[in-house]
Amino acid sequence: MGEQKKPTVREVLWRKKRARDRVLAAVGNLCDEAWALFEKLAADRSATARDAVTAREMSLRLRSLAYIIEGEHYIDRIAFELRTKEVYMTAAEVSKAYVSEMVLAFLDGILNYGRRCKWDDKALEKEYMASLEASLEEVRAALTPVPEQAVASDESED
Repeated sequence: MGEQKKPTVREVLWRKKRARDRVLAAVGNLCDEAWALFEKLAADRSATARDAVTAREMSLRLRSLAYIIEGEHYIDRIAFELRTKEVYMTAAEVSKAYVSEMVLAFLDGILNYGRRCKWDDKALEKEYMASLEASLEEVRAALTPVPEQAVASDESED
């Protein structure tokens, strides 16, 4: 087999950006669902205020999660602009720490909030929370970094 070309910093960052854009699109869809649920509950005179407030709060927390996820892009952008290997390697470590300590912690907070909330419509709660938890677990899987050493050792074995 021919020798594989090592990706450039630009290629790696573009791949990360495309992956992050897919995650942001998924979180955006969750925000839209939560807001639509809020509007439906707010328009329904028989709905309780508690369910509407919970849906609105969930929408706001999901939107905040999207902003926090977007913060990783700025770390990568700074590293690229400075154009030194040391800065890029340091920024890569900062980016990983940012995702694991900020983004994933905030995501866990959203899940915990959803589990603690008391809904009056138990069927709605069960349906919405099951969908939300499944979607946020997919987001978590997409954000959890693959150890680079394992990837590098896999590539060197080929």
